[in-house]
Amino acid sequence: MDANAVIRDEIAGLFSRYGENTPAATSTLRPLFAYLSSRAQAVTFLLTWGYCWDAEIVLRSFYETAAKILFICLAEEEEKAVLLNEFWNVLGSIGNRRRARKAELVVRGADAEHVASDIFEALTQESIFDQNIAGNKAERKRIEQKWSFSEIVTSLEGRLIAGEPLNGFQGILHMYGMCSHLAHADGAALDLMADRALRPQEELRLLESSHVARIVSDQVSLTWFCAEALRQHFDGVLIDEEKFRNAFEATARASEPIQSAFIESQREFYERIFGK
Repeated sequence: MDANAVIRDEIAGLFSRYGENTPAATSTLRPLFAYLSSRAQAVTFLLTWGYCWDAEIVLRSFYETAAKILFICLAEEEEKAVLLNEFWNVLGSIGNRRRARKAELVVRGADAEHVASDIFEALTQESIFDQNIAGNKAERKRIEQKWSFSEIVTSLEGRLIAGEPLNGFQGILHMYGMCSHLAHADGAALDLMADRALRPQEELRLLESSHVARIVSDQVSLTWFCAEALRQHFDGVLIDEEKFRNAFEATARASEPIQSAFIESQREFYERIFGK
């Protein structure tokens, strides 16, 4: 929480000092950062009350928001206007088309005098919600694929942030996938529940502690990356760069021994599997 407070203050300072430099991007990035912060608060609240699986589900949204922030901030300057148009207009139009089709199904089966029918009828009106900005089907599919989480993460791999390449960034796809299993309530999600229920008590405590440490570490790391990407976008200066970096490193140091303890507890199991 201390680390998040330091990073939050740096983000607020960057917007207050440099936000007017790129007004079009700022009007998109500011609400994205606010959404990122609110998702992080929700995750922390759920962890505090012991709802780790629910925290993972919300974390999926946190990952999505962070990826979009990084995607915009780390893009080449000439590409940013294109991305902002796609984010608001093209993807918005695609969403309008999809909502209109679903709303039409509701309208067909609704009681004509029911007030909700008017609400859904409005969603089908192109005069209110533009559905044609995205162009033909192939173009819509291309834009949606470009903005999918996996494509964004893949495109970010190796990009420079704080002078270092984001090598290994695609590893986040695994954790995002696990969050998705939980959100979709599929077989893998039920396997996770069963695994947790079958663990010996001592091992379970290590696993649960490691789980929480990983979620917290992910939150701080990604928020820190987003703040640094925002600084690069503005080509600005931080309030206290040393304190900012220490916030990131302190969280990593606190998390590492907890996660290492659980990994060590599993060593014998994996040695049997791999015959080492």
